[in-house]
Amino acid sequence: MKKNLLLIAVLTIFTTACSTAGTRYNTQKGAAIGAGLGAVTGQVIGHNTKSTVIGTGAGALLGTIIGNNIDQTNQAQRDAQLEARTAAPVYQAPATAQEGPPGRWVNVPGRWEGNRWVPSHQQWVPVNP
Repeated sequence: MKKNLLLIAVLTIFTTACSTAGTRYNTQKGAAIGAGLGAVTGQVIGHNTKSTVIGTGAGALLGTIIGNNIDQTNQAQRDAQLEARTAAPVYQAPATAQEGPPGRWVNVPGRWEGNRWVPSHQQWVPVNP
């Protein structure tokens, strides 16, 4: 039994070390760490192969769920940062109307121009007298 426990401990350390080597894929990392910890926990609780296998599967599933949640949160943050950097400038109408060339301010709805979203804004449209 001590031989099995030692083998599982070595596999857990190896799996954890391989899964954390500078990767940003937390789903895979969570699955590997969860499987290793689940295997050790299953062996400690049940003292047999069946418990070890069940612990491995349960740990991998739980680790995958937690890692995926972290990946989803990180991706949402990266998307928000990218959107903030690439947002089109907002054009505002002047606070007071001034005498100038004939025309009027119109509201332009938001739209896609190529691969870039242009938000709704006001734009001066000249009118021929």
